[in-house]
Amino acid sequence: MARSASYDFSVAGDAILRGAIRIVKGLGGKPSTSAKSGKEEVSNAREALNMMLKEWRARGVGLWLQKELYVFLAYRDGSYSLGPTGDHATLTLVETELSEDSAASDTTLKVDSITGISDADIIGVELDAGTLEWTTVNGTPASSIITITTGITSAAAENNNVYTYTTIAQRPLEVMEARLYSDDDSEIPLNVLTRQEWMNYTTKLSNGTPNSIYYDPQLDSGILHVWPRPNNVNEYIKLTCKYPIQDFDAAANDPDFPVELHNAVKFNLAVDISHEYTGIDINRYYALKKRADALYAGVSTYDTEYGSIFFEAYD
Repeated sequence: MARSASYDFSVAGDAILRGAIRIVKGLGGKPSTSAKSGKEEVSNAREALNMMLKEWRARGVGLWLQKELYVFLAYRDGSYSLGPTGDHATLTLVETELSEDSAASDTTLKVDSITGISDADIIGVELDAGTLEWTTVNGTPASSIITITTGITSAAAENNNVYTYTTIAQRPLEVMEARLYSDDDSEIPLNVLTRQEWMNYTTKLSNGTPNSIYYDPQLDSGILHVWPRPNNVNEYIKLTCKYPIQDFDAAANDPDFPVELHNAVKFNLAVDISHEYTGIDINRYYALKKRADALYAGVSTYDTEYGSIFFEAYD
């Protein structure tokens, strides 16, 4: 028999929910909650799944959710709100440059390339005044021309930077590493400070080339502190961060995790929701718990970044 030559096996989120419910019912479980139908059971299990996956993410599971986040700087601004209602930050960035001078109030920009730029994208233009002007793309770009919704407020010379993106980033859970990117394509590592190290800085309003950051995750939007405050806007910060996992909102939602985790998620969800069922055989429950723990341990091993370890001997 021939092999399938197929590598795309996956299941929708509700298949995992139904699988967990089957396991619990196989232990003799009957819903002890207000669920009066299979549809309500699935809805309750979906709620439990979302909570469980958020907890796993907080524990560090989710190597695939380490993302590169671009944070745009503002002139002499040392604090940036990161989240869906925050300052300009994104996972996907298109960069180009003006190919001719633009005057104040211009609503059309001629650029080196329009590749990857779409109608309604958010666009930032480097002005000669040393600031970034933000507006939106108005219509599909064509022939190297971008039409913008609001005219720029002051002149922008040829070769000034133009940045566009479609979606603002979610609130990062944690920042592990950061670099300052300059328009000469160089990247300089930045110090990622602890809260105490940041609080110990006595001159937080110093201006210059940033060399350190401190990230405070907060609740709705995280706060990124940058030191010194930037003197120009032709640089931006790249953050390697822990990104949140997407919710299961509907039956057709695909999992925001690799297929290798499906079994571990199903069995651990079964353990989690079993506490909302009655009539479960205790011995079979402990067997389920042992199986779920072993699968979670396997996930923890699989979801690990490999690197070198160095030992140094001292006299």
